[in-house]
Amino acid sequence: MQRVSDPHKQSWGPHRLPGRGARRRLRGVCVCAIFVLAGLALHSQSAPASNFPVDAIGRLIVDDRGSCTAFVIRSIERRAADRFGGGAVLFENWVASAGHCVGTDLVLKLGGATHRIGRVLGYSSGRGGGFDVMVASFVTYTRMAALEPAFGEYPAVGDPLLLIGYGGKALMMRVGPLVRYDDRGYMEIHNYASRGNSGGPVLIPGTRRVVGIGIETTVDRPAGANSLYCMVAGCAVKPPYVASHIDALKGVADFR
Repeated sequence: MQRVSDPHKQSWGPHRLPGRGARRRLRGVCVCAIFVLAGLALHSQSAPASNFPVDAIGRLIVDDRGSCTAFVIRSIERRAADRFGGGAVLFENWVASAGHCVGTDLVLKLGGATHRIGRVLGYSSGRGGGFDVMVASFVTYTRMAALEPAFGEYPAVGDPLLLIGYGGKALMMRVGPLVRYDDRGYMEIHNYASRGNSGGPVLIPGTRRVVGIGIETTVDRPAGANSLYCMVAGCAVKPPYVASHIDALKGVADFR
């Protein structure tokens, strides 16, 4: 008997379409992939900025020779008017650093970009009762990421604090407990710091709240030794390092 083929059945050879069960599985995989990708995109958009405080911290080059650390603490929208009644939107960015990092030519290297500091709003050298802090500014066409000054917030002795600063060319992060507030009102933190860390923010770990600015490093210098001693003997650094409380910035700039 000759077999008659059903005209409604079509053979697709090696490229035949998947069966009904396979199609269901394929749809399920596609739906799962869409949810996974959407979840990743949502997570990337809603990731808390507090996990990434380094986006506001840069290396401050002073008079083309010395280097410190500085961080953006405000990014204020301004409008530069022109003669036609319009104007461009600009952002005045305030940066904080140590007062002894002041110079006639200041350049901030931040996130692969270089910004020339336009003006120093105010600074204290740390002498005669000053707190060794500085506030300066530069202008950009886009808003800069900034850290949050924790004005009026005083950590308790033993609380962990995070210093971020440039030791040489590398960005260093050190967590250590607050030892005490000394008789000058400075914060002593039990950890190491180097010269390039000057001006680095001292934060509450896991947040963007800045409670201090690193200003001094403790070195092993014998009591009564001349300040030149360490240039010859190569004194090593040791804990603690010293930070000025963030409230000291109110004495050099208007944060209203």
